[in-house]
Amino acid sequence: MAMHTSHVFHGRDNKFLEDHCMRRNNDRHAKKQLNQKDISGLGPNPDNGLLVTHVNQTQDLLRLQGDETQPSAWEDLEDWLSTHSLKFERLTLADLISQGTALLEEGSNVKRKMHFSTQIVHQFESRLSEVIELYQQRLQWLTEDSKKAFGLIRGTRVGILIDVSAVSSGPQKEEFQNDLMSLIDEQLSHKEKLYVLSFGTTTSTLWPDPVKVSASTLQELKLWIKKLHPEGGSNLLQALRKIFTLKGLTSLVTIMGSCPDQPPEILSHYIQQSTLGSGLITHIITYKCDNQVPPAVLKNLAEALGGYYHCYSQEMEIYTSWDMDQLLAEIQKAQSLLDHIQALRHSAPGEELTSAVKEISPDIAKGPLTSLLPKSPKHEAALIIEFPNLEKTSAEWLRINGLKAKKLSLYQVLAPNAFSPVKEFVPILQKMVSSTIHEKAMVQFEWHDGTVKNIHVDPPFLYEYQKRLSRAMRMYERRIKWLSLASRRIWGTVCEKRVVIVLDTSVTNSMYIIHIQHSLRLLLEEQLSNKDCFNIIAFGSTIESWRPKMVAVSHDSLQCAWRWALTLQCGGSRNVLSALRKAVEVDFKDKDKHQSQGIYLFTGGIPDQDMPIISAYMAEACGGCNLQLNVCLFYMGEPQMDTVPPACYASSTDTATAYREVTRAAGGRFHWFGDTGIYESDDINAIMSEMEKALNYSQKSLKDDPDRENSAPSKTLPWHPLSGKAVSPPVVAQPVKDGTAEHRKTKSRKAETSLSLFYMEKGNTVGSVYKKYPQGRVIRRSMSSVELPRKDIICSSQEWIANYGLRKLKMQISRYIGPICTHQKSAQRLASAKYCSNFPSIEINGMVRHIQWMPRELEAYIRCLEKVIRRYIQRLQWLLSGSRRLFGAILESKVCILLDTSGSMGRYLQQVKTELILLIWEQLRKHCDSFNLLSFAEGLQPWQDTLVETTDAACHEAMQWVTHLHAQGSTSVLQALLKAFSFPHVEGVYLLTDGKPDTSCSLILSEVKRVMEERDVKVHTISLNGSGRAAVSFLRNLASLTGGRYHCPVGEDTLFKIHGLLTKDFVDERDPMLPGFEGDDLRRLAQEIAKARSFLCQAKAFRSQLQKKKNSAEPEVALF
Repeated sequence: MAMHTSHVFHGRDNKFLEDHCMRRNNDRHAKKQLNQKDISGLGPNPDNGLLVTHVNQTQDLLRLQGDETQPSAWEDLEDWLSTHSLKFERLTLADLISQGTALLEEGSNVKRKMHFSTQIVHQFESRLSEVIELYQQRLQWLTEDSKKAFGLIRGTRVGILIDVSAVSSGPQKEEFQNDLMSLIDEQLSHKEKLYVLSFGTTTSTLWPDPVKVSASTLQELKLWIKKLHPEGGSNLLQALRKIFTLKGLTSLVTIMGSCPDQPPEILSHYIQQSTLGSGLITHIITYKCDNQVPPAVLKNLAEALGGYYHCYSQEMEIYTSWDMDQLLAEIQKAQSLLDHIQALRHSAPGEELTSAVKEISPDIAKGPLTSLLPKSPKHEAALIIEFPNLEKTSAEWLRINGLKAKKLSLYQVLAPNAFSPVKEFVPILQKMVSSTIHEKAMVQFEWHDGTVKNIHVDPPFLYEYQKRLSRAMRMYERRIKWLSLASRRIWGTVCEKRVVIVLDTSVTNSMYIIHIQHSLRLLLEEQLSNKDCFNIIAFGSTIESWRPKMVAVSHDSLQCAWRWALTLQCGGSRNVLSALRKAVEVDFKDKDKHQSQGIYLFTGGIPDQDMPIISAYMAEACGGCNLQLNVCLFYMGEPQMDTVPPACYASSTDTATAYREVTRAAGGRFHWFGDTGIYESDDINAIMSEMEKALNYSQKSLKDDPDRENSAPSKTLPWHPLSGKAVSPPVVAQPVKDGTAEHRKTKSRKAETSLSLFYMEKGNTVGSVYKKYPQGRVIRRSMSSVELPRKDIICSSQEWIANYGLRKLKMQISRYIGPICTHQKSAQRLASAKYCSNFPSIEINGMVRHIQWMPRELEAYIRCLEKVIRRYIQRLQWLLSGSRRLFGAILESKVCILLDTSGSMGRYLQQVKTELILLIWEQLRKHCDSFNLLSFAEGLQPWQDTLVETTDAACHEAMQWVTHLHAQGSTSVLQALLKAFSFPHVEGVYLLTDGKPDTSCSLILSEVKRVMEERDVKVHTISLNGSGRAAVSFLRNLASLTGGRYHCPVGEDTLFKIHGLLTKDFVDERDPMLPGFEGDDLRRLAQEIAKARSFLCQAKAFRSQLQKKKNSAEPEVALF
């Protein structure tokens, strides 16, 4: 293909491309820079070649030296395209289709369409334009300097054949010599070795063998070129025979100035036979002889040799080469695709793209969409099988490495030095007497059975115990890290000897089939080679098994199973029960005769069947034999609702709960992971539970050390039961009193009568004295014991705060501040008093008040307040999870959802569909008695004519209705509200919209107020666009008028910012404040959290003052 440079490349700057190529080629070994040598041979610091006397030689050497300081710029087009091609840049048609959403229409003929967002189309078009411009810059660079006449010379050890018939007299000879000089300076000077040979009727060489490139050899070559003179013929075959006798060349360049004497067929056959197996790169260049050697003949000859061609004709300004043709082909593909993208922007997205697929790639248009999914380079390669050790579950591993197995339990360590208190009746005293302990040597410690024992503490022994616990903790950390790597991150540990893998290939997993296959590949390579036998079952609506029954594990069987897995296609629903029945009743039909058997269910959603049925079946199948069901649940986001919805639907948390119950019934393990990591794993939970136990032992052992405790040593340490789950304990507003208070003497006097016995002077008679001690003056305030609910209650934040707020829990810090000090009028005006210096002071509302907390009481308040804050944070996380993030909490039992489907909702509709499906199953199905859905734009589109009962069938029908919603038209809010009010028995209406209605806002409010006089229906409003003041004001007023709530979803950016705050304690005063929420529920709860954090900050300041009180001579006043 020829190209006229004057029309394509005019005035373009190629410096950027040259620099880019230089950087890319800097590290290539095959194209080394010219070694910087001492030209005079006098050492590493030469005189820069200036000792040369001839001016031209000096200039040549200076130019060469300048070239030596630059990295190589001559990168092969193959290498350049490997990092700049359309396929590498992910700009092919398949890449574009993979970014779209597949739409399947119902009907007799299923028609595929593709939906693309505007952002994707614009971004793809922009990147295509940038790549086309880069290709054009590369083309221009290829038509400059020596590349214009001879192309790009490849190879490092080059042999050059020069047809001297091209050397004529006059300007043409001088031009040819100048072009060769340019070739030497720009390209040949960067090679390692050179060999040149001229041919005409006879041949002539400059050197007998290839020589290393140096300044002297290049200068010698230039002088030789100037002496070339024309000869009559062009005996190329003779020149080839001579050069093929040489060894060590990697590239052969043939520069022809006329048609060779031999036919092209003979030359091609001879070159093929001579270069067979040598890897020699061939370049065939025609220099101003296109009239004698047509470009078509030149291309055919080069293609037969597997080499490169270049045609140069200055008269016609034609530059044709292999490099240019490859670039032009790439430009043509990019331009063709760009034309389709531009047409796509101005027409229906699905139909236009479908036609583009059919025109450019019929195979892609006919094939499944899964063929367009990206794959790893070695996805379809053979397995690289490892032979691992036979691993254990974490429960089995802890039997050998657990704290109890290592005799690191605190009770095992303290048992030899633990003594039970003795309490006996003393007859002479006529009462029960308890043994006392020596405060310096023993402490009281609450045992795991609830009793209290006296412990003899040996500090060196406890220090050694701490070291052993630290080593155990590091071992557990390594175990968790090991469980989180490679295939164990996906499958957990596969420990059984007889294994059946059950793969979920339902239609909802179509976009994840590559991930499923890759997960299976990791399992086959890393964990199955040491098993006895195995089988693989894939299920959708139907069951497909790799083998009819289990087969022995071998290298061939694993490779065969992988090849079968590569053919899997997704389709149908999720028939889990049939797949499990096949595994149990066929593969494990003789399960009673074997040990160590396991089924691994790899699934991504809720099954078609009810979970209690599956649980009952697996509990019966696994009972009485050594067979377990292990579930590996993967979560890759909510399914796209533009595709066919799943037969059954549940949120990710509900799905995990259901499968967790199945594994418990079958005695197996549960493993839940996603694209961000492991969410839950029984193996990891077991190790975490052991680590919590070790940490608890470590803290208790530190408290047992009397050298580390400044308080009374007879303090009883409470027992904290542990579990494998990170579940927050119930928050108690009042800390539990010491259980040993009745066993020890206190210095405080109590208002009670005591009896003292003594011996009389005569006989053995005993006297008695009754004493009554006065009541203590200091009254210790105690907070009432209140527990916050573990599970979140479905109610508004206003109701929840009324029942569990700081005021209700009596956690306000002002309740625990002493009375007004009569000796100090203010913090700025102090008056001395006898006892004022004993208590720190604070100023509240201009009045000075004393802190009358003891350190122990203040610590109890701080601990309790931190627990309350954590519970509030859990409530906030609950409000931001699931469908509550968009719709809030559904409070009523009979509700109607109003959905705005006007034209402005187009950008939100996909997200709203997904969240609405989640709302149906997560809230409406579980907590509501009846419901209805209604979409409104210019007109109304109700799902049903009235409220319907929330059954599974109704939820499935509603889900199907949601998937067919489209955005178009205006926003008729008033008609939708009046229609919802007309439904009998409706209690709550949830209005979701993105802006102002088309009608007057005051008219809507007045109409709603009129209806509210007859009906008591709460309207809860949801704004998808909180930026419009008028729309937000209208929705707030509407919710307030009906007693409802206003809700504004939290954006992804805000969620990301507060994610770190919501996942940690959030009790540090240095933690930033929560963002300002727009919705009523979130804002009210955030205000209560801010108030609790303020109280916590003040309490910590009081604690700091109490710690400094002993060292301060004057009372300190803090302003709050």
